[in-house]
Amino acid sequence: MTITKGKKDELFAKYKADLKWATSAIIVKQTAVPVTTANKIRIDMKATNGGMNIIKKRIFLKALKDVGLEEINVDALEGSVFALYAHENEFGPLKVINKYLKEFKKENKGSEFVFLGGWFEKKWQNGEYVNELANVPTKEELLSKLCYLFNYPLQSFACVLSEIAKKEGGAGEVKAEIKEEAKEEVKTEAVVEVKEEAKEEVKAEETPAAE
Repeated sequence: MTITKGKKDELFAKYKADLKWATSAIIVKQTAVPVTTANKIRIDMKATNGGMNIIKKRIFLKALKDVGLEEINVDALEGSVFALYAHENEFGPLKVINKYLKEFKKENKGSEFVFLGGWFEKKWQNGEYVNELANVPTKEELLSKLCYLFNYPLQSFACVLSEIAKKEGGAGEVKAEIKEEAKEEVKTEAVVEVKEEAKEEVKAEETPAAE
């Protein structure tokens, strides 16, 4: 669809402003993405202080040159694409797209996102580079994993102590039973000794004294 010169100028100014504002810009190819999902992505993107817009390729490439970013051939922007802009949180927008990308793969309904490449420190990097960045754990994710690793040995140690306490409790009962049995044996032996002594005394009394 052809657009007026005024609209082209408007888009050119917007692309320039977005590219100047961004710390990095990424190109994403989209296939059969529902409008409802696209709206959710825009909301998630705002939460990361990032932005996105569907681009007119040649106008966008012209804006690249004007702001001093490395130029690329239009053929690198294959299919229906949009630009993803990061500001303070450079990984935030990537994480948003990556989340939906993984969901699309699980659902297997034909929707798809593909990272075609992006500009980092004004240099163009290919899709493989961007994909690796999207899968790098964030600081928060690393801290969460670190806390789990620290917490797991403590949990295991607590379980061991609990098991030992249970066993000690059982051992205490066994010890108590042994003590009771020992007391009974002592009592029995004492009774036997008393009986034996009594017998000896009776014999001594019955035996006549020697003249």
